[in-house]
Amino acid sequence: MTEQVEKGDIYFFYRPKVNAQRVENLDDVQRLHVVLVPDGADNARLFLVGKKRMPEIAKGKPKSTAREWMMIDMTGKPKEIGEALAPLEYETKTRGEQEQGEAIPAGEGRYAIFERDNSSRLAYRLDNPNKPGKAQQELKILTEASYIISVRNPSLDVPGFPHSKPDYPKRLQDKFADKRWIDVDDSRLLDYENAQLLLIGAHDDLSEENVSISGKAALFKTLGLNAREWPTEALEGGRLAEPQMKPDTQEPKGDRSKGGKRGGKAASGTASAAGIAQALKGVDFPCGKSDLIKQAKANHAADEVVDVLNEFPDRQYETMADIQKAVGEVR
Repeated sequence: MTEQVEKGDIYFFYRPKVNAQRVENLDDVQRLHVVLVPDGADNARLFLVGKKRMPEIAKGKPKSTAREWMMIDMTGKPKEIGEALAPLEYETKTRGEQEQGEAIPAGEGRYAIFERDNSSRLAYRLDNPNKPGKAQQELKILTEASYIISVRNPSLDVPGFPHSKPDYPKRLQDKFADKRWIDVDDSRLLDYENAQLLLIGAHDDLSEENVSISGKAALFKTLGLNAREWPTEALEGGRLAEPQMKPDTQEPKGDRSKGGKRGGKAASGTASAAGIAQALKGVDFPCGKSDLIKQAKANHAADEVVDVLNEFPDRQYETMADIQKAVGEVR
């Protein structure tokens, strides 16, 4: 018996490494993002995938590559998620101006989360590209696929998973009891930043799941992105593309680091990795903890962001990647 929990649009984005001039394979990719936009909901979710690729769909004997973690990096309105995928620019003392290119779309389609055979599943079907190319092959994005999914109990340590923890309300935390993992039987489990999922590859043919996924995705319209500005080679033809947009050197209207209350439906990534990166715009690397706090205050960052920075280890930071690592250590 199949019981549906949620359905909506799914988008895949990869972010090339800093100052990447060419993107030829997975080594040139810094991270892989998955965006889920549930039907009828005000908020969307931006996930970070652990090893920059989706888990393999293993045939026969299970493989270690058939499982992977995925963490919610940000929740917010779809257009706020779109803003978080834009390019970034910052200055360093040793290497001058550094650019973090825009996240490049590599797939759009429809998804469903459902319960089947005493487990919860995430399944998707791509609309674009029609035929996966090298970009999708490198990132393990298939035309259609399903995964067994579980949510990590934030009160228990799991080797190999980030130390970050979601701020679940008691009613959701109580669902875990003393279990390390639970099924996604309630979509509210995915409405909190730093919530973590375990994905295990299941099927590359949705007929095996007895689930039907209908509708058509609208990536650019939903996320508020201009298709004429954004690289579309990976999305339309499966070719690995390089960043081509110039970072916005102006402060965006309505700094998203000052968004609404974290967690739940009103979340907007105030102290997410993306929100902290925005709050530190213009910081001069390498720098220390006190420099980060000073820059955040100069950018009028929300108190919540400054509180997180105050928890950072007292050491030198060379790049934005160091900042993101520190966020994972203290959250």
